[in-house]
Amino acid sequence: MGRMLRRYDIFLVIVLFLAAIPLERAEVFALLEDQTLSIRHMLRNSLGDVRGNRIVPDIVLVNTDEAFFKAYGSFPFRRTDIGRIAENVKALGAKVVAVDVLMDFPSSYGEDPPTAESLKAAGKVLLVAQAEFRDGKFVKVNPPTAALDAVALSAYTNISSSSSLVTNLSRLRVHPELTAHRGGWPFAVMTAAMYLGVEPRLDGRTLVLGDIRIPLDRFNSLFIDFPPLPTGTRFLSQSAGISALDFLDISKLDDNEREELSLWVKDKIVLIGDTSEVSHDWFDTPVGMVYGVEIIADTVNTILKGAPLRPLSDGLEVLSVLAVMLLLLAVGLLSSPLARAVGVAVILAGFAALATAAYVHWGVVASMSYVLIAGTLGFLAVEYRQFMLARNQRQQIARTFGQYIPAELVKEMARTGETVSVGGENREMTVLFSDVRSFTTLSEGLSPQELTRMMNGFLSPMTRVIHQHRGTIDKYMGDCIMAFWGAPLEDPDHARHAVEAALAMNGTLEEVNRNFREKGWKSIGIGIGLNTGSMNVGNMGSDFRLAYTVLGDAVNLGSRLEGLTKQYGVMIMISESTFRAVPGLVARELDVVRVKGKDKPVTVYEPIGFAQHVDPSVIVRLERYHAALELYRQQKWDEARREFQVMAVAEPKTKVHKVYLERIDHFIAEPPGEGWDGVFTHTSK
Repeated sequence: MGRMLRRYDIFLVIVLFLAAIPLERAEVFALLEDQTLSIRHMLRNSLGDVRGNRIVPDIVLVNTDEAFFKAYGSFPFRRTDIGRIAENVKALGAKVVAVDVLMDFPSSYGEDPPTAESLKAAGKVLLVAQAEFRDGKFVKVNPPTAALDAVALSAYTNISSSSSLVTNLSRLRVHPELTAHRGGWPFAVMTAAMYLGVEPRLDGRTLVLGDIRIPLDRFNSLFIDFPPLPTGTRFLSQSAGISALDFLDISKLDDNEREELSLWVKDKIVLIGDTSEVSHDWFDTPVGMVYGVEIIADTVNTILKGAPLRPLSDGLEVLSVLAVMLLLLAVGLLSSPLARAVGVAVILAGFAALATAAYVHWGVVASMSYVLIAGTLGFLAVEYRQFMLARNQRQQIARTFGQYIPAELVKEMARTGETVSVGGENREMTVLFSDVRSFTTLSEGLSPQELTRMMNGFLSPMTRVIHQHRGTIDKYMGDCIMAFWGAPLEDPDHARHAVEAALAMNGTLEEVNRNFREKGWKSIGIGIGLNTGSMNVGNMGSDFRLAYTVLGDAVNLGSRLEGLTKQYGVMIMISESTFRAVPGLVARELDVVRVKGKDKPVTVYEPIGFAQHVDPSVIVRLERYHAALELYRQQKWDEARREFQVMAVAEPKTKVHKVYLERIDHFIAEPPGEGWDGVFTHTSK
């Protein structure tokens, strides 16, 4: 519990997601949300039910475009001609005529009376009004001029954008406070109601038009389902529109021409509007720039279809936010940065894919951007904390282990994020002791400064060798080096790395001695003891000073083996546990001994090298040596002595042959008896 309380990033993630709920309800990031709607709607029009999403055939646009005005010969459109077109369209059988041309100021040319006569003759005509708001509150409805308003119905066309930064029209909002006023219904709602022959009404947050019931969102808005357009067309007016020029004068049409033209409008909703670029009556929508009269047509189409796009319920919106939050919190507990990144990507991409599929195939509109923003910021918060922890851990590692282990190992510890303990713990490890032979004699005649340079010239290259083989320096004890493998980082090959380091130290010693001779110093020899076993490792010491070190019987045995090297005339001595832990190692079995202070015997070896690098002739000599050793343990003294004598002549520098010759002479004079176990007990270090 205490660990969780320290996870400030977890609390920040929770705060971000909980804040996303009211932010989504207030549509603070409406602009970004509109962009996600645009993407989803384009996918809906290409991957969804394309045929079912198309505009109903009951809607037709009678539009004034560039070609119309070129033939018309003047601009703007005269009101009397607007009235005449409305009258002609109605005469050809249109069920509803809706004129998307603002006429709220009296005509300077006295056009209103004749226009009113035409509209009156047309019958069921809908004109444009404007709803006026101040500081977000309704003030009044500005109707068409009095003459026109007296003979036609009106409704407002100004719909607002959900974003205060960019005008993007994707929803139609119904203002309940306006519906009691004349002209207080949205133009598209009134058009659909006139077509259906019903009066629109609100039932709570439900728009009712006869048998059609459309749930509205918390803003009393419905999402406009912009239909897909036929291939090769950019605007709805290109596929569902006809030029107003065709309806300007139908008096000279014969019966066939009249019948053919009536097919366009008979029993349909006819929207008269401007689709010329000079009018600038176009707006940004989820499907791009769309003319105002086309937005009205798309909205009427949406209403007649029962509003296929419907908002996700408030409860499910909150539930989806909390579900994503819980998943991200679970992923945030993962220790691997890659796993966290992949997990967050999968969760957010999965949420986006689900929200998109719901929109495309089922018409369910779920808010997307708020969850994605909260998820992204939450992920960054988790990663920032992990970054700070990693940085602090690197600094701690550098402070704690920088003096013991090579910089490369420090970097590896920081990179892998492996847990490093500085408290005491038991581990299977390998320890190394190295000591300079006859150091007191070597140091005689050297000044303190020369002795310091000499020791630095010896310890520095040996330390580099140990570091190169992933070893940790425990301490320097005068001319002695103590090192270990297997901590602070786990190292399953600690025994092999330790043996490789010891063999490399042998080669490095030749270079050290060559440098010493060039300086006029004496050459040195060293002894190295290695043991593998269970050790206690950690920061140990007192309240005044601590050291990262190893303790235990296995450590003491390693020290004893280093002391025995000079008695057998070898540079490196390893225990049987180290030998068994390094497959492929070629070694000479030196003896089975009891070291001082230990009752249990241990077999000790001199490592020669690894099988792939050892000369076959050396293998042959070792086999002969081990055969002689077996004769010795069988108390076949004469045969063993002959073999060791031959090997002593062939290898005069190998002291172990002489050691066994001396023992054989001793045992011939004083036989050990039948119960002898072949163990030699050393009484000194």
